[in-house]
Parts: sequence; C-alpha cells; structure tokens
Amino acid sequence: MYASVWKRFFAFLIDAVVFIVLFWVLSQMMNNASVSLVLLVIIWLYYALLESSPLQASLGKIIVGIKVVDKRGRRLTFWQATERIFSKLITNVTFYFGFFIAAFDKKKRTLHDRITHSAVISKHAEFDPDACEEEEEDSLTFITLSSVLLALVFVALIVLAIALPQYQKTERHVQLSRVLSALDYAARKQLKDSQNPWADPRVWISSYKKCQKISPEKLACDGFELILEPGGVKANVRAHTMDILYTLYYPFDGGPVVCNPLSKQGEELCATLNN
Repeated sequence: MYASVWKRFFAFLIDAVVFIVLFWVLSQMMNNASVSLVLLVIIWLYYALLESSPLQASLGKIIVGIKVVDKRGRRLTFWQATERIFSKLITNVTFYFGFFIAAFDKKKRTLHDRITHSAVISKHAEFDPDACEEEEEDSLTFITLSSVLLALVFVALIVLAIALPQYQKTERHVQLSRVLSALDYAARKQLKDSQNPWADPRVWISSYKKCQKISPEKLACDGFELILEPGGVKANVRAHTMDILYTLYYPFDGGPVVCNPLSKQGEELCATLNN
C-alpha cells in the first residue's frame, strides 16, 4: 500500500525535470534573482495545488502511480499541502537523511511525512483509516535529532575528504609565497650588508623579524629555515610534521630561484613555481 522509496525517487526526478525546464524558460525572460524567487513560488503552488487537488499528486507521482494522503487516508487541504512543502526544508537541512529514513520505516515515511502526519501510498490502494492509527514508535524529536546527527557526520566526512585537503593545499601555496618573499628580502639584505668593509659575508649580518639565529649561518623562521651557502641562500621549507617538503635556492648572482622537491607536495609546489 505504501509507496516504495524508489517510486518516490523517480517521481522526484520527473518533477525535477519539470522545474529544470521552467528554470530555463524563466532565465530567458528575467534576471537570476527574479528567476529564483518566481521558481520558488511556482514550486510551492505546484505541489500545494496538485497534492491538495482530487489528483492528490504532482506530475511525477501521477506518472509512477502514487498519491499523498493524511494519516486517515483523506485528501490534504491546501494548507496541509503547503505545510508539507515547507517541512521539506527541514529534510533538506539534514542533507536528505530525512528522505533516507523512509527506507527503514515500514510505512515508508520521510521526515516531512512524519512532521505533517501524511503518507504516500499507491494510487489504487485500499486504505483502511482504522489500521492507520499511529503505532508506538520513536518520538519525532528523536528522529529529527538522529537525522541532524547523521547530517553532521556526513558534513564531517565531506570536510575530511574534500575541504581539508583543499585547505592544506591552499595553505602550502600561501606558505610558498611567504617563503619566497622572506628569501628574496633576506638575500638582498645580506648582499647589501656584506658590501660593508667590516662585514663577514659567510654569516648572517642582520637579524630578521620572526626569525631566530640558531647558528652563524642558519636562521629558524616560522615553518622554514634560511641557510647561507656559497653563492646564495637556501630555504628549507617544512611541514607541520617538521619534515622538509622542498628547498629553495636563491643565488646572489641574480639567477632564477631553484626549487628542489623532497616530497609529493613539494613536487606539486615546485611545478607551480617553475611554470
């Protein structure tokens, strides 16, 4: 009697095609902001009017042979159908886990079905209102909280799988820019200071902000080291694990900066620098 998850999914796809076509038509006639507003109103009226009509179904539901009823098997009023539409926002906020719970419910109810005390059944099903009384079940609050919790887990997985690596990649590029700037400044300053007759060009002559001298030839900075070498300055760039990702060599004779990768991330950054 109750519509399967797959039937509801295919009904949703059919309705989605209708909205895509409408969006395309509207986008030819007005700007994007107006299109979005008009489309939202159309979606509301589309579902509210059709699901509260004698058809009790949107176009997609009609095609797959299902309809919407209240908990007693009756047709929804316009305002009940409107409540059902807006309650879908709660389901959407849970990253559609509110839809997925229908797969584990014997009445195939989604979160918004539970909120509005409605159900989706086969078009020609014999609905017995007395058999549809609410059975003892988990509270709506528990179901909602469970859905939100699953959504948070889902978001956390997305962050770990996509956002975090992207953030780390961006951070490494920012670090590269910062190291190049510091390397250029320190090398030019060292070259200028070493022209003084009293200066020893084999050691760091000046001190630099956010860098600490740990030996005459080495400065420890935030995430990298600057080391004086014959003919130039080398930077050892480290990861948070303190492993060296790559080295940069800045020659005093004005030649190009040489990048030497010591890790996979270093290879990517050196390729970016060389390009």
